[in-house]
Amino acid sequence: MGAQKFLFVGNHPCLDFVNTQMIVKGEQTDVLESFDDLVCWLVQAKLLTELQAVVARAELDRNETASLLEQAKNFRAILRGLAERIVAHKSVPAAAIDAINQFLSRRPGYSQLVRRKGGFSQQFHSVATSAQDVLVPLAEAGSDMLCRIDLAKIKKCGNPVCILYFFDTTKNHTRNWCSMQGCGNRMKVAAHYKRSVKRRSESEHG
Repeated sequence: MGAQKFLFVGNHPCLDFVNTQMIVKGEQTDVLESFDDLVCWLVQAKLLTELQAVVARAELDRNETASLLEQAKNFRAILRGLAERIVAHKSVPAAAIDAINQFLSRRPGYSQLVRRKGGFSQQFHSVATSAQDVLVPLAEAGSDMLCRIDLAKIKKCGNPVCILYFFDTTKNHTRNWCSMQGCGNRMKVAAHYKRSVKRRSESEHG
């Protein structure tokens, strides 16, 4: 599978996962068509290692992979709802927190004290887990987003028909589009066309 299938424009893996649903040629499209797509996405998002991906593919049977894909899509719907509420300046729903914690509880491990520049912090160290736990990194990404980034800088693409989200890391926080190559150019062309039509209309009736 080529890397072109997936878009990584969200500046955060949680938002990039939400963005695995997108509008293509006017139709809502799900790029996670199979469990293998999900695993490939997790590897490209650096949430799974290549070795973990190999183990997951080898250890899980068809029923297990189908169940995990369905769980991933259900969790994505929860994360999309979370992103929508954040952009609308609404409170984080308890259901989203519960869903994240449910997945996090699957991963055994322990906290370690880590020396940082100017002080210390706690870092969670996970222990070896089963292939069934491939979805845990998605919950960790959701938790990281809520805990570590400025939620006010999460935005939805300014194109009304686009459904992609991103974390605005620009210096002045003026990013409006999922990408300049995609919606940015399309909206600029549309605005230019609208201005041209208006000028022609004014000249004809002036």
